[in-house]
Amino acid sequence: MYTASGELAVEGVTIAADTSVLPFGTEVIIDGNRYIVQDRGRVIKNNRIDVYFENHQDALEFGVQYKEVFIERMVENN
Repeated sequence: MYTASGELAVEGVTIAADTSVLPFGTEVIIDGNRYIVQDRGRVIKNNRIDVYFENHQDALEFGVQYKEVFIERMVENN
């Protein structure tokens, strides 16, 4: 699956975010894991992030979680 940024979605790497808050290419750390903003979605607004899973059942089991997000590298909006 290709993301809105044109990148191939990769489990453990790809997240969707509100690109007015976290632009494409921004790297964040969540629970010690590095993710890259590569996608966006209609319901992903403000401070919400969607972690990409290849398997829908895995995403359902992960569920909704509230986490601290650390910005490792912020990319400027074009």
